[in-house]
Amino acid sequence: MKMEFICIKKIMDKKLSVLVLAMAGLFLVSSCRNDDDDELVGNWVRVSDLDGKPRSNASAFVVNGIGYLTGGYDGEDYYNDLWSYDPNANSWTQKADFPGAKRSSAVAFATNSYGYVGTGYDGLNKLNDFYKYDPTSNSWSQIANLPGTGRYAALAFGIDTKGYVGTGYDGSELKDFYKYDESTSAWSSIVSLGGSKRRDGAAFVINGTAYVGFGTNNGSMVADFWAFNPNTESWTRKADTSNDDDSQNRASTAAFSAGGLGYVSTGTVSGVSNTTWEYNPSTDDWTERSNFEGSSRESACAFSFGTYGYVLTGNSGSSYFDDIWVFHPTETQNDDD
Repeated sequence: MKMEFICIKKIMDKKLSVLVLAMAGLFLVSSCRNDDDDELVGNWVRVSDLDGKPRSNASAFVVNGIGYLTGGYDGEDYYNDLWSYDPNANSWTQKADFPGAKRSSAVAFATNSYGYVGTGYDGLNKLNDFYKYDPTSNSWSQIANLPGTGRYAALAFGIDTKGYVGTGYDGSELKDFYKYDESTSAWSSIVSLGGSKRRDGAAFVINGTAYVGFGTNNGSMVADFWAFNPNTESWTRKADTSNDDDSQNRASTAAFSAGGLGYVSTGTVSGVSNTTWEYNPSTDDWTERSNFEGSSRESACAFSFGTYGYVLTGNSGSSYFDDIWVFHPTETQNDDD
């Protein structure tokens, strides 16, 4: 805690001495209440644990107000089970298994009606196959493979009836990008990400614009951050994500949008992290928010509903997690939750 010291001369008048000391004490109390001690905004609340097994590197998407999680790895086994989360009931339900090979580090995106999961790693192969999930019929169907190379640790996002997939690792880091058009059931190549190649990056969508950043390239954290306009299919560079001590840059982070703002939480910084950062697209600024209140971790996944974001699963070393936490962006942290 930063302290400011006050030298007080001896004063012969005892009453005056007491008064001066009292005023000094008030000054010290006031000076101790500086910005370093202000509580960061945002409150994390633990909700219903995943009914399935603990894991990291799972994939998550949201369709019609229901969250879905599939795949992942627990240090020994790969998974293909699918679970749905109802935020109103705070409960999980097992759904039809993902039909492709069991895998981790796959990507997922959602359109207005369907969820999509593809790419990833099955323990032997880097994959480029893709599948569509229909929540109404609780069924999967295979779609055309991603045109690019098989990869894992890529990123994806959905906007209206289109999905976008890019970056990742196929033996080296990548920056290519592809669009899936639900109306034609076809993929097409689009302009590559404007900045660094990367793996284990992050993406979120705010008001129809996607934001992409974070991750690593050749073992180093990247700091360039980009906005994607789906109407012009163009990238615009935004404020870099690095701060004075580089504690903001990270890889394998959980990313979500809520209430018109973007968030990243947990991940790898210089070891596993529990810090949370908020992006405001109106000001192109990042602000630190309350630390994630579960165990520090990497390779968690996330989804959001309205003004709330959820961070779930992940790992720290050989410890794998099944706990789920919801973030209330405008509340003050409450350790009793």
